[in-house]
Amino acid sequence: MNRKIGFAVVGTGFIGSFEARVVHAHPGSKVVAVAGGRSGRAAQLARELGCEWSHAIGEVIHRPDVEAVIVATPNDSHVEPVVQAAHAGKHIFLEKPMALAVEDCDRMIEAIERGGVRFMLGTMMHFYEGFQRIKRLIDQGAIGRPLVGYAARTGWERPQAEVSWKKMQARSGGHLFHHIHEIDLLRWWMGDVKNVFARAANFAHKGPGFGDEHDVVLVSLEFESGALAHMEYGSGFHMGEHSVKINGERGGFHVINAESQVLFRQEGRADEVFPIFDDDRANRSLKRLFEETDGGIAYGRPGDQPRYYLGRAIQTELHRFIEVLHGSPISPEEAWLFDPYQGRAAVAVAEAALESARTGEAVSPARVSPAR
Repeated sequence: MNRKIGFAVVGTGFIGSFEARVVHAHPGSKVVAVAGGRSGRAAQLARELGCEWSHAIGEVIHRPDVEAVIVATPNDSHVEPVVQAAHAGKHIFLEKPMALAVEDCDRMIEAIERGGVRFMLGTMMHFYEGFQRIKRLIDQGAIGRPLVGYAARTGWERPQAEVSWKKMQARSGGHLFHHIHEIDLLRWWMGDVKNVFARAANFAHKGPGFGDEHDVVLVSLEFESGALAHMEYGSGFHMGEHSVKINGERGGFHVINAESQVLFRQEGRADEVFPIFDDDRANRSLKRLFEETDGGIAYGRPGDQPRYYLGRAIQTELHRFIEVLHGSPISPEEAWLFDPYQGRAAVAVAEAALESARTGEAVSPARVSPAR
Protein backbone atom coordinates (compact mmCIF):
# COMPACT_ATOMS: atom_id res chain seq x y z
CA MET A 1 0.00 0.00 0.00
CA ASN A 2 2.03 2.91 -1.30
CA ARG A 3 -0.67 5.51 -0.81
CA LYS A 4 -3.28 6.45 1.77
CA ILE A 5 -6.95 6.40 0.84
CA GLY A 6 -8.72 9.52 2.12
CA PHE A 7 -11.78 8.87 4.29
CA ALA A 8 -14.59 11.06 5.53
CA VAL A 9 -16.42 9.90 8.66
CA VAL A 10 -20.06 10.92 9.05
CA GLY A 11 -21.24 10.42 12.62
CA THR A 12 -18.84 10.73 15.54
CA GLY A 13 -20.59 8.90 18.36
CA PHE A 14 -19.50 5.71 20.12
CA ILE A 15 -18.79 3.65 17.00
CA GLY A 16 -18.01 6.41 14.50
CA SER A 17 -15.23 7.91 16.61
CA PHE A 18 -13.60 4.53 17.12
CA GLU A 19 -13.84 3.69 13.43
CA ALA A 20 -12.23 7.02 12.55
CA ARG A 21 -9.28 6.20 14.81
CA VAL A 22 -8.92 2.73 13.28
CA VAL A 23 -8.90 4.09 9.73
CA HIS A 24 -6.50 6.91 10.59
CA ALA A 25 -4.03 4.49 12.19
CA HIS A 26 -3.98 2.13 9.19
CA PRO A 27 -0.93 2.56 6.90
CA GLY A 28 -3.16 2.51 3.81
CA SER A 29 -5.70 5.14 4.84
CA LYS A 30 -6.27 8.42 6.63
CA VAL A 31 -9.21 10.47 7.82
CA VAL A 32 -9.25 13.82 6.06
CA ALA A 33 -12.60 15.10 7.35
CA VAL A 34 -15.36 14.29 9.84
CA ALA A 35 -18.96 15.47 10.09
CA GLY A 36 -21.06 15.41 13.23
CA GLY A 37 -23.75 17.18 15.19
CA ARG A 38 -23.42 20.11 17.54
CA SER A 39 -22.28 18.25 20.63
CA GLY A 40 -18.63 19.18 20.01
CA ARG A 41 -17.51 15.57 19.51
CA ALA A 42 -16.77 16.04 15.81
CA ALA A 43 -14.57 19.07 16.42
CA GLN A 44 -12.77 17.29 19.25
CA LEU A 45 -12.15 14.22 17.09
CA ALA A 46 -10.91 16.39 14.22
CA ARG A 47 -8.38 18.04 16.54
CA GLU A 48 -7.22 14.63 17.75
CA LEU A 49 -6.73 13.32 14.21
CA GLY A 50 -5.48 16.56 12.70
CA CYS A 51 -8.20 16.68 10.06
CA GLU A 52 -11.05 18.99 9.03
CA TRP A 53 -14.60 18.90 10.36
CA SER A 54 -17.98 20.31 9.47
CA HIS A 55 -21.63 20.20 10.50
CA ALA A 56 -22.52 19.77 6.82
CA ILE A 57 -22.39 16.18 5.60
CA GLY A 58 -22.21 17.15 1.94
CA GLU A 59 -19.24 19.41 2.60
CA VAL A 60 -17.02 16.55 3.76
CA ILE A 61 -18.36 13.93 1.32
CA HIS A 62 -17.67 16.05 -1.76
CA ARG A 63 -14.08 16.91 -0.88
CA PRO A 64 -11.75 15.89 -3.74
CA ASP A 65 -9.38 14.18 -1.27
CA VAL A 66 -12.14 11.87 0.00
CA GLU A 67 -12.35 8.49 -1.75
CA ALA A 68 -14.40 6.61 0.83
CA VAL A 69 -17.00 7.47 3.46
CA ILE A 70 -17.85 5.81 6.76
CA VAL A 71 -21.48 6.38 7.75
CA ALA A 72 -22.04 5.83 11.48
CA THR A 73 -25.02 8.10 12.11
CA PRO A 74 -28.12 7.01 14.08
CA ASN A 75 -30.10 4.27 12.35
CA ASP A 76 -32.82 6.57 11.05
CA SER A 77 -30.36 8.82 9.22
CA HIS A 78 -28.32 6.41 7.08
CA VAL A 79 -30.02 7.06 3.77
CA GLU A 80 -28.97 10.58 2.79
CA PRO A 81 -25.22 10.23 3.55
CA VAL A 82 -25.08 6.95 1.63
CA VAL A 83 -26.98 8.31 -1.36
CA GLN A 84 -24.85 11.47 -1.42
CA ALA A 85 -21.64 9.47 -1.18
CA ALA A 86 -22.67 7.06 -3.95
CA HIS A 87 -23.72 9.90 -6.24
CA ALA A 88 -20.32 11.51 -5.60
CA GLY A 89 -18.52 8.29 -6.55
CA LYS A 90 -17.24 7.56 -3.04
CA HIS A 91 -16.93 4.04 -1.63
CA ILE A 92 -19.07 3.42 1.46
CA PHE A 93 -18.74 1.57 4.75
CA LEU A 94 -22.10 1.69 6.54
CA GLU A 95 -22.88 0.70 10.11
CA LYS A 96 -25.74 -1.78 10.59
CA PRO A 97 -28.66 -1.84 10.18
CA MET A 98 -28.69 -0.80 6.55
CA ALA A 99 -31.85 1.25 7.17
CA LEU A 100 -35.19 1.08 8.96
CA ALA A 101 -37.24 0.29 5.84
CA VAL A 102 -36.74 -1.72 2.67
CA GLU A 103 -37.79 1.32 0.65
CA ASP A 104 -34.79 3.21 2.01
CA CYS A 105 -32.48 0.26 1.28
CA ASP A 106 -33.67 0.34 -2.31
CA ARG A 107 -32.84 4.04 -2.62
CA MET A 108 -29.33 3.34 -1.40
CA ILE A 109 -28.84 0.31 -3.63
CA GLU A 110 -29.94 2.25 -6.71
CA ALA A 111 -27.41 4.99 -5.91
CA ILE A 112 -24.65 2.45 -5.15
CA GLU A 113 -25.19 0.59 -8.41
CA ARG A 114 -25.48 3.78 -10.45
CA GLY A 115 -22.33 5.19 -8.84
CA GLY A 116 -20.37 1.95 -9.34
CA VAL A 117 -18.91 2.22 -5.85
CA ARG A 118 -17.83 -0.42 -3.38
CA PHE A 119 -20.18 -0.93 -0.42
CA MET A 120 -19.64 -2.82 2.85
CA LEU A 121 -22.09 -3.18 5.73
CA GLY A 122 -20.75 -3.34 9.27
CA THR A 123 -21.93 -6.84 10.15
CA MET A 124 -18.83 -7.43 12.22
CA MET A 125 -19.94 -10.79 13.68
CA HIS A 126 -18.91 -12.32 10.34
CA PHE A 127 -15.36 -11.73 11.57
CA TYR A 128 -15.79 -13.82 14.72
CA GLU A 129 -13.63 -16.86 13.94
CA GLY A 130 -15.99 -19.24 15.72
CA PHE A 131 -18.91 -18.00 13.64
CA GLN A 132 -16.89 -18.45 10.46
CA ARG A 133 -16.21 -22.02 11.56
CA ILE A 134 -19.94 -22.65 12.07
CA LYS A 135 -20.60 -21.43 8.52
CA ARG A 136 -17.89 -23.70 7.07
CA LEU A 137 -19.15 -26.75 8.97
CA ILE A 138 -22.76 -26.15 7.90
CA ASP A 139 -21.68 -25.73 4.27
CA GLN A 140 -19.65 -28.97 4.55
CA GLY A 141 -22.76 -30.82 5.74
CA ALA A 142 -21.45 -31.50 9.24
CA ILE A 143 -24.92 -31.27 10.81
CA GLY A 144 -26.96 -32.15 7.74
CA ARG A 145 -29.75 -29.84 6.68
CA PRO A 146 -30.49 -27.11 9.26
CA LEU A 147 -33.96 -27.69 10.69
CA VAL A 148 -34.57 -25.44 13.68
CA GLY A 149 -32.89 -22.24 14.82
CA TYR A 150 -33.14 -20.19 17.99
CA ALA A 151 -31.74 -16.78 18.87
CA ALA A 152 -32.09 -14.72 22.03
CA ARG A 153 -30.76 -11.29 22.95
CA THR A 154 -32.60 -10.47 26.15
CA GLY A 155 -32.02 -8.88 29.54
CA TRP A 156 -33.43 -6.35 31.99
CA GLU A 157 -33.03 -2.60 31.63
CA ARG A 158 -33.02 -0.20 34.56
CA PRO A 159 -33.97 3.50 34.31
CA GLN A 160 -31.34 5.68 32.63
CA ALA A 161 -30.39 9.20 33.67
CA GLU A 162 -30.13 10.09 29.98
CA VAL A 163 -32.14 8.14 27.43
CA SER A 164 -30.19 7.30 24.28
CA TRP A 165 -31.65 7.51 20.77
CA LYS A 166 -30.92 3.77 20.70
CA LYS A 167 -33.93 3.24 22.98
CA MET A 168 -36.34 5.23 20.78
CA GLN A 169 -38.36 3.10 18.35
CA ALA A 170 -38.53 5.70 15.58
CA ARG A 171 -34.79 6.42 15.65
CA SER A 172 -33.25 3.00 16.25
CA GLY A 173 -36.02 0.75 14.99
CA GLY A 174 -36.01 -0.96 18.38
CA HIS A 175 -34.29 -4.24 19.18
CA LEU A 176 -35.15 -5.87 15.86
CA PHE A 177 -33.14 -3.31 13.91
CA HIS A 178 -30.50 -2.12 16.35
CA HIS A 179 -29.63 -5.73 17.19
CA ILE A 180 -30.14 -7.05 13.68
CA HIS A 181 -27.05 -9.26 13.99
CA GLU A 182 -29.12 -12.30 14.97
CA ILE A 183 -31.36 -11.99 11.91
CA ASP A 184 -28.24 -11.69 9.78
CA LEU A 185 -26.62 -14.74 11.40
CA LEU A 186 -29.69 -16.95 11.03
CA ARG A 187 -29.96 -15.99 7.35
CA TRP A 188 -26.21 -16.62 6.86
CA TRP A 189 -26.43 -20.05 8.43
CA MET A 190 -29.97 -21.16 7.47
CA GLY A 191 -30.90 -19.34 4.25
CA ASP A 192 -33.57 -16.95 3.04
CA VAL A 193 -36.69 -16.28 5.11
CA LYS A 194 -40.11 -17.00 3.59
CA ASN A 195 -42.54 -15.90 6.33
CA VAL A 196 -42.43 -14.02 9.62
CA PHE A 197 -44.87 -14.01 12.53
CA ALA A 198 -44.24 -11.75 15.53
CA ARG A 199 -45.62 -10.30 18.73
CA ALA A 200 -44.21 -7.20 20.41
CA ALA A 201 -45.10 -5.02 23.40
CA ASN A 202 -43.66 -2.61 25.96
CA PHE A 203 -44.68 -4.16 29.26
CA ALA A 204 -42.44 -2.64 31.92
CA HIS A 205 -40.27 0.16 30.50
CA LYS A 206 -42.43 3.23 30.13
CA GLY A 207 -42.09 6.75 31.48
CA PRO A 208 -39.05 8.70 32.73
CA GLY A 209 -35.73 6.94 32.34
CA PHE A 210 -36.85 4.79 29.43
CA GLY A 211 -37.38 5.04 25.71
CA ASP A 212 -40.47 3.86 23.90
CA GLU A 213 -39.15 0.75 22.14
CA HIS A 214 -40.76 -2.64 22.66
CA ASP A 215 -39.25 -4.42 25.65
CA VAL A 216 -40.47 -7.86 24.50
CA VAL A 217 -40.30 -9.03 20.88
CA LEU A 218 -41.01 -12.65 19.93
CA VAL A 219 -40.49 -13.70 16.32
CA SER A 220 -41.10 -16.94 14.43
CA LEU A 221 -39.35 -17.47 11.10
CA GLU A 222 -40.12 -19.91 8.31
CA PHE A 223 -37.25 -20.32 5.85
CA GLU A 224 -37.47 -21.04 2.14
CA SER A 225 -35.92 -24.45 2.91
CA GLY A 226 -38.81 -25.30 5.23
CA ALA A 227 -36.67 -24.85 8.36
CA LEU A 228 -38.08 -22.89 11.30
CA ALA A 229 -36.61 -20.57 13.94
CA HIS A 230 -37.69 -18.67 17.03
CA MET A 231 -36.18 -15.35 18.14
CA GLU A 232 -36.47 -13.40 21.40
CA TYR A 233 -35.42 -9.78 21.81
CA GLY A 234 -35.89 -7.18 24.50
CA SER A 235 -35.13 -5.56 27.82
CA GLY A 236 -38.12 -7.05 29.65
CA PHE A 237 -36.44 -10.31 30.71
CA HIS A 238 -35.04 -10.64 34.24
CA MET A 239 -33.92 -14.12 33.19
CA GLY A 240 -32.05 -12.89 30.15
CA GLU A 241 -30.06 -14.82 27.60
CA HIS A 242 -27.74 -14.12 24.69
CA SER A 243 -27.29 -17.20 22.54
CA VAL A 244 -27.95 -18.80 19.17
CA LYS A 245 -28.76 -22.44 18.40
CA ILE A 246 -28.78 -24.22 15.06
CA ASN A 247 -30.22 -27.74 15.03
CA GLY A 248 -29.70 -29.92 11.99
CA GLU A 249 -30.50 -33.46 10.87
CA ARG A 250 -27.26 -34.86 12.34
CA GLY A 251 -26.16 -32.36 14.96
CA GLY A 252 -26.09 -28.72 15.87
CA PHE A 253 -24.40 -25.69 17.36
CA HIS A 254 -25.04 -23.67 20.50
CA VAL A 255 -23.42 -20.22 20.63
CA ILE A 256 -23.06 -19.27 24.31
CA ASN A 257 -21.98 -15.64 24.30
CA ALA A 258 -21.65 -15.37 28.08
CA GLU A 259 -18.94 -18.06 27.94
CA SER A 260 -17.53 -16.93 24.58
CA GLN A 261 -17.80 -20.46 23.27
CA VAL A 262 -19.63 -22.68 20.80
CA LEU A 263 -20.85 -26.18 21.60
CA PHE A 264 -20.69 -28.40 18.50
CA ARG A 265 -22.67 -31.65 18.56
CA GLN A 266 -22.51 -34.24 15.82
CA GLU A 267 -23.97 -37.74 15.72
CA GLY A 268 -21.41 -40.42 16.46
CA ARG A 269 -18.89 -38.01 18.03
CA ALA A 270 -18.23 -36.60 21.45
CA ASP A 271 -19.35 -32.98 21.91
CA GLU A 272 -16.73 -30.40 20.99
CA VAL A 273 -16.38 -26.91 22.45
CA PHE A 274 -14.52 -24.21 20.56
CA PRO A 275 -14.09 -20.48 21.32
CA ILE A 276 -15.89 -17.66 19.56
CA PHE A 277 -12.54 -15.92 18.98
CA ASP A 278 -9.07 -17.23 18.16
CA ASP A 279 -7.72 -14.53 20.49
CA ASP A 280 -7.86 -15.44 24.22
CA ARG A 281 -7.98 -11.78 25.17
CA ALA A 282 -11.08 -11.30 23.02
CA ASN A 283 -12.76 -14.30 24.65
CA ARG A 284 -12.00 -12.92 28.12
CA SER A 285 -13.32 -9.51 27.03
CA LEU A 286 -16.67 -10.92 25.88
CA LYS A 287 -17.07 -12.99 29.07
CA ARG A 288 -16.29 -9.92 31.16
CA LEU A 289 -19.13 -8.04 29.45
CA PHE A 290 -21.60 -10.55 30.90
CA GLU A 291 -19.92 -10.50 34.30
CA GLU A 292 -20.18 -6.72 34.54
CA THR A 293 -23.41 -5.90 32.65
CA ASP A 294 -26.65 -7.37 31.41
CA GLY A 295 -24.80 -8.23 28.25
CA GLY A 296 -27.77 -9.20 26.12
CA ILE A 297 -28.97 -5.58 25.97
CA ALA A 298 -25.70 -3.69 26.52
CA TYR A 299 -24.81 -0.84 24.18
CA GLY A 300 -22.13 1.83 24.05
CA ARG A 301 -22.44 5.54 24.67
CA PRO A 302 -20.55 8.44 23.11
CA GLY A 303 -17.19 8.81 24.79
CA ASP A 304 -16.95 5.13 25.72
CA GLN A 305 -14.21 2.94 24.29
CA PRO A 306 -15.42 -0.36 22.79
CA ARG A 307 -14.54 -3.45 24.75
CA TYR A 308 -11.59 -5.29 23.30
CA TYR A 309 -13.56 -8.07 21.54
CA LEU A 310 -15.79 -5.51 19.80
CA GLY A 311 -12.97 -3.17 18.86
CA ARG A 312 -11.00 -6.09 17.47
CA ALA A 313 -13.87 -7.17 15.21
CA ILE A 314 -14.48 -3.62 13.99
CA GLN A 315 -10.78 -3.18 13.29
CA THR A 316 -10.67 -6.44 11.33
CA GLU A 317 -13.64 -5.54 9.13
CA LEU A 318 -12.36 -2.01 8.42
CA HIS A 319 -8.89 -3.32 7.58
CA ARG A 320 -10.50 -5.73 5.14
CA PHE A 321 -12.51 -2.89 3.58
CA ILE A 322 -9.34 -0.84 3.13
CA GLU A 323 -7.53 -3.81 1.56
CA VAL A 324 -10.37 -4.27 -0.94
CA LEU A 325 -10.24 -0.57 -1.84
CA HIS A 326 -6.53 -1.07 -2.52
CA GLY A 327 -7.38 -3.84 -4.99
CA SER A 328 -7.47 -7.03 -2.92
CA PRO A 329 -9.93 -9.46 -4.53
CA ILE A 330 -13.10 -10.46 -2.67
CA SER A 331 -13.33 -14.21 -2.07
CA PRO A 332 -16.63 -16.08 -2.54
CA GLU A 333 -16.83 -16.47 1.24
CA GLU A 334 -16.62 -12.69 1.65
CA ALA A 335 -19.13 -11.77 -1.05
CA TRP A 336 -21.99 -11.52 1.50
CA LEU A 337 -20.20 -8.67 3.29
CA PHE A 338 -19.98 -6.52 0.16
CA ASP A 339 -23.49 -7.27 -1.14
CA PRO A 340 -26.02 -4.57 -0.16
CA TYR A 341 -28.87 -6.96 -0.95
CA GLN A 342 -27.92 -9.03 2.11
CA GLY A 343 -28.32 -5.98 4.35
CA ARG A 344 -31.60 -5.26 2.59
CA ALA A 345 -32.85 -8.81 3.19
CA ALA A 346 -32.19 -8.55 6.94
CA VAL A 347 -34.09 -5.25 7.04
CA ALA A 348 -36.96 -6.90 5.16
CA VAL A 349 -37.21 -9.57 7.87
CA ALA A 350 -37.19 -6.96 10.65
CA GLU A 351 -39.75 -4.81 8.85
CA ALA A 352 -41.96 -7.84 8.23
CA ALA A 353 -41.77 -8.70 11.95
CA LEU A 354 -42.96 -5.22 12.95
CA GLU A 355 -45.81 -5.42 10.43
CA SER A 356 -46.78 -8.85 11.73
CA ALA A 357 -46.78 -7.59 15.32
CA ARG A 358 -49.04 -4.73 14.23
CA THR A 359 -51.49 -6.78 12.17
CA GLY A 360 -51.42 -10.14 13.96
CA GLU A 361 -50.78 -11.94 10.68
CA ALA A 362 -47.79 -13.70 9.17
CA VAL A 363 -45.92 -11.50 6.70
CA SER A 364 -43.58 -12.45 3.88
CA PRO A 365 -40.40 -10.33 3.68
CA ALA A 366 -40.80 -10.47 -0.10
CA ARG A 367 -44.23 -8.89 0.29
CA VAL A 368 -42.70 -5.96 2.14
CA SER A 369 -40.84 -5.20 -1.08
CA PRO A 370 -39.66 -7.61 -3.79
CA ALA A 371 -35.94 -8.41 -3.84
CA ARG A 372 -33.74 -8.62 -6.92
